[in-house]
Amino acid sequence: MDKNTVLNYFKDFSKINRCSKHEEKISDYLENFANNNSLECKRDKFNNIYIKRESDKSLEDKPGIILQAHMDMVCVSDEDYDFNDGIKIMEKDGFMFADKTSLGADNGIGLAIAMATLTSNYKLPQIEAVVTTSEEVDMSGAMNFDYDLSGKYFINIDSEDENELIVGSSGGENVNVEINKNYGSESLSNFYKISVKGLKGGHSGMEIDKNHKNAIKVVFKFLESLDDYYICDFKAGSKDNAIPTNAAIIVSTDESIDSLNKKSEEFISKVDLEDFDKDLRLLIEDVSPQKCLDKNTTENFSGLIGELNSGVISYIEGLDETVETSCNLAIVNSLDDKFEIILSTRSSNHDKLVALREDIVSKANKHNATAFDYNYYPTWEFNEKSELMEVAKKAFSKVNDKEVDVKVIHAGLECGVFAEKYKKIDCISIGPTMHDVHTTKERLDIESLERFIKFYNEILNMLTN
Repeated sequence: MDKNTVLNYFKDFSKINRCSKHEEKISDYLENFANNNSLECKRDKFNNIYIKRESDKSLEDKPGIILQAHMDMVCVSDEDYDFNDGIKIMEKDGFMFADKTSLGADNGIGLAIAMATLTSNYKLPQIEAVVTTSEEVDMSGAMNFDYDLSGKYFINIDSEDENELIVGSSGGENVNVEINKNYGSESLSNFYKISVKGLKGGHSGMEIDKNHKNAIKVVFKFLESLDDYYICDFKAGSKDNAIPTNAAIIVSTDESIDSLNKKSEEFISKVDLEDFDKDLRLLIEDVSPQKCLDKNTTENFSGLIGELNSGVISYIEGLDETVETSCNLAIVNSLDDKFEIILSTRSSNHDKLVALREDIVSKANKHNATAFDYNYYPTWEFNEKSELMEVAKKAFSKVNDKEVDVKVIHAGLECGVFAEKYKKIDCISIGPTMHDVHTTKERLDIESLERFIKFYNEILNMLTN
């Protein structure tokens, strides 16, 4: 298998709309590919595709290999674009990219590598290709995949750095906490809107350990400096996988706006800020009088936000500075009769993920709120005895004359779903280097792809011989 074969497959199916939740045509394409190459193929109602290449007769005693990729892509463009027209692929300065749209190398290159393997002239053990849908949205394809897999070695080709060997990933779920808006007749003399501005934010998985300030935590920490207050309304955050950069709370207090501005300056001067958050500021504005939560609900709301975790909770023993468990206090929505608090929880240890959920539920109950979880995806726990990991490490060193960077990442991968479904598989995740995925600046390093294919071929060689 070589670079040109992989890129030819990629360019061919890039003519097809592969946007998440619009995978019918690419699923048709893969069915035709399998049939045209006399390969066994199955397709389910979620448009997942399973393709099997039988083992070479001389290798029937070797464990089978499972190749896994997802067929969907994140479709973004600089202007209105009809992805039914396909991706316009360009090359310049050693990179492949698309004209004013995302490229879809995530995970189209992984898919193309699987296709090239299925049609290669190499003598190989049994190869099973698992190609899923909707990975970029909710992993529902992987979640609902239920065909039997007989292979042992599971190679996910959805990583984005040729020098990394991913051997574990976090599981996670969202937890919603709801607290009723119990209004009272009491308020104080002044009403203000206090807004948090200037924070950078970041990904709630990969950047949770970078000390990004959380706008929700910031504004409630500031409220501790007020002599007394009632909460009238509060909104913050927009995405559950992003550390919130904005928050706006309306409160009633007897303090003057000058007093609050002075306290704001003192507060910000004492906050430990990284350079990327140096623009933090609190904007304080007069607003018209309005109804407020009663004292008990105000205290419960403030106490709950203060007690909920946000940030790193634990690191993995033996893997320096690798986050194990975290919680992102992501969103507060103001609904008609209640506030909805959304937390994104992650852990590469299932028991600790469950413990975190139970901790949130306990804190919610303490403050007269309710909690429930949803959008669960499984943990892929690090296996220090993984045979496939050792093979990949040796293959990388042989091809590159250096050691690969072995990592457990604090984000979800489909490996977690499959490792939970198929207990006996041995998983790794690898891939060539690409940059700025999910944006119109997405680009594939072509030389990296060439190096990666040599590494990948050596893994297959070591699993075959």
